[in-house]
Parts: sequence; structure tokens; C-alpha cells
Amino acid sequence: MNTNVNVNVNLGANANANAGANANSGARSFVNARAGGFSGSFGGGGGAAYVSVDQPYPTTIQGLAVEGMIAQTVRTPYTAFRSMMKRVVIQAVCIDARQVPHPASQVRPDREIADGFEGELYRCLSGTWLQATIADYNGDISFDHGTTLTCRKHEALWYGPEGKLECRPEKPERDCNERSLLRRYGAGVKILTMYREEEYTEYREEQVESATVLTGVITLDGGVGGRVF
Repeated sequence: MNTNVNVNVNLGANANANAGANANSGARSFVNARAGGFSGSFGGGGGAAYVSVDQPYPTTIQGLAVEGMIAQTVRTPYTAFRSMMKRVVIQAVCIDARQVPHPASQVRPDREIADGFEGELYRCLSGTWLQATIADYNGDISFDHGTTLTCRKHEALWYGPEGKLECRPEKPERDCNERSLLRRYGAGVKILTMYREEEYTEYREEQVESATVLTGVITLDGGVGGRVF
């Protein structure tokens, strides 16, 4: 500890006193006090003091680690289903062994197929298979952007409740039935309402908490008051 005191007193006389001691801390204090007076029938005195205190040295803490919880909002995918309804137009052909298409036989002459109808729409001759083209119908008939449904041999194109359109084993009929239907009704298109269930990916937001460790550096400056020795 190092203390340095300098006192100067003027009462008609001067006195100096010095005291010193050295230590590794390097702190210092300085006091200068003056006092004045005179003798006589009256007496008086006064003084003033000034104190200087050093500020502390800043302290730095390296590698500070703080563990805590962080909440995050994440989007989680899940599979959902939705029902779709649309008006479609259909045309069908029968493909033979040489890959040559022929008109499919209409089972009924109606162009517009009402909801609630259940039964076959098209059939093919024995030895061929049915291929139907399905396109959206908005008043104009066009198959430019249609999709294809291919049945196996001895299957007919079937339409039923809830707008299902699919290939099913054809009902047994007499020989030459398909030729008779073709002569009677000719080749034609069908317009109907088709319902189908579509699978798609949807997202939901969820709050997820996770533990984390934050690292960094902190500096301490001692705050108010400095350091005193």
C-alpha cells in the first residue's frame, strides 16, 4: 500500500510532513489542506480539501457461456385430402393388337350423363382394349390437354355414384353386341360431372422450444465509485 500525504498549514509558521510507503498496488491519495488563523481577542479558522480517487481497471471475462431456451416457429408439412368436382367430356376408342384405334361402342345414346347414373358408358370388341381421353368441359369440346385412362381387355368404362369414373370388368353380353351398339348409337362423346379426392401437402405452424448455449465476452468497469486504497 502506498500513501502520500502532503499537509501545508500556515498559522504564522510553516510545517511540512511527508510520509511514504511503496506497495505493488500503485494506488495514490493526495490531500492538500490549508488552514489559517491569527491570535488575539478574536479567533477564526477555515479550510478546504480536494480528494482524487482513481477509477478501477476494466475486467474482461472471456468465453462466457449462458444456457437457455429459445422458442421458434416452424412450418410442419402434413398430408391432407380434398374433394374436387369438375365437368368433363370423354371420348373412347378401342385399340387392337396392331395398335390401331377403332371407335368404342356407346352403351347408351345420351350425351349428357346425369349425376346418380350407374353403369357402363363404353365397351370394346373382344380382343381389343379400351382407351378413354378425359378433358375439362367449359362449353367447348377440346381434348388438347386431356388425360388418358387405359383399361385392360374385357373391361368397360364405368360411371357411378359420387362421380366415380373407372375401368370395370364388362358385363357378359351376347356375341356381336358391341357391333350392334356401334351401329345403333355410333361413336360419340359423353359429358358428365366427375368427382375425385385429391391428396396434397399442407403446412401448419408450430412453436418449438430448444436448448441453446450462448457464448461471448463481457467487460466489467467497476461501476460507480472507482477503487479506493
